[in-house]
Amino acid sequence: MKFKNRTIKKSTILLIIFGLFLFYIISGFYNPLTVTEYSYTSSKVPAGFDGFRITQISDFHCKDFGKQEDKLIQAIRDTNPDIIVFTGDSIDDEHPIDNYAYLLEGIKDIAPIYYINGNHEYDKLAPLEESLALHKKYNVIDMNDYSVVLRRNGDSILLSGLDFRLTMMNLRNDIDYANTSYFNILLYHGTDKFDGIAPYNYDLVLSGHTHGGIICLPFIGGIINNRKEFFPKYDSGIFTVGQSTMISSRGLGDADVPRFHNPREVVCITLHSAASESPK
Repeated sequence: MKFKNRTIKKSTILLIIFGLFLFYIISGFYNPLTVTEYSYTSSKVPAGFDGFRITQISDFHCKDFGKQEDKLIQAIRDTNPDIIVFTGDSIDDEHPIDNYAYLLEGIKDIAPIYYINGNHEYDKLAPLEESLALHKKYNVIDMNDYSVVLRRNGDSILLSGLDFRLTMMNLRNDIDYANTSYFNILLYHGTDKFDGIAPYNYDLVLSGHTHGGIICLPFIGGIINNRKEFFPKYDSGIFTVGQSTMISSRGLGDADVPRFHNPREVVCITLHSAASESPK
């Protein structure tokens, strides 16, 4: 009798374990739209920019978020941004541009919009010319190899952008050292190039491209990038090398490999001016 009870208990435990494992697998493919908030605190942030909010959209890939992008538009609106930045792969050669048009129409009056290109803007069949027409229509500011001074409450910071380059060698031909007269923000699509960018001393780098490592596992993080290389060094979150801090967005769109426990992400960064120099 005791032997039989022990067998029943063992079977029950195994069934529970199998059920939990099955739930983990199935739930892993449900990756809803989320908003991730970061606070960046530094003595280099001028007092006039204390509380300045940057909403980052990366790797949109013209994905559908509700009727005419209403869910994504509301998520962006709810972050109450001072500026909105697109850090590449807003379009690609697999999806029609309509959703990008809906998105820009819906956010055009929320805050000034800045963008850089990612790799997919240069897909052979990507609607690049159509996207440029949309940018002109909605006053989206082209930051590819360009810098602009942002002013607020009597203070200034410098926002810079780099067009996408495949190799670090090409990037070195065009990247300049950060202008130390300002607090510097750099937009560059390729998170994987951070080791090469960091020595140029941009205070804050906003990137994407890696899709958060696509397949995410507990205690490990992302395990594959969009080039199908394993264990990307910079999958998602905050990373610091030398004087430079990077925020890597998990992005919004899909890759060839389905996302797994990797929610789609709108990033919002709030700048704070203080003696401390550690992002949270």
